[in-house]
Amino acid sequence: MKVKMLRTFVPSINFELSKQFYTELGFKILWEDDTLCQLGTPEYNFFLQPHYLKEWAENMMLQLIVEDLDALYETVLTLKKKYKDIKINPIFTADYGRTFHLIAPAGELWHMTEAKK
Repeated sequence: MKVKMLRTFVPSINFELSKQFYTELGFKILWEDDTLCQLGTPEYNFFLQPHYLKEWAENMMLQLIVEDLDALYETVLTLKKKYKDIKINPIFTADYGRTFHLIAPAGELWHMTEAKK
């Protein structure tokens, strides 16, 4: 098996609100229509969809590995003022590196992690 890419589909309660949140977080819209939005970079991306199932959304986890975790954390703190339903915890060190958790608008959990140097 030669894998070229692996993508996931992320739920949203409010499609437009989630799309706005993810673009303000720093993801780029690569493609969209009324039923799907591809966000990220050409190499690393995911689909946002206007579908929501509470049990699915609140049990979904994703990991994003970035170069500058502190800058991302500051961005999320700013977004917290605008998006009242998101939740974050302080940066901590796990076995896999410095990280913080972000619960995004539909309840999906992101492990925001810094690339090991």
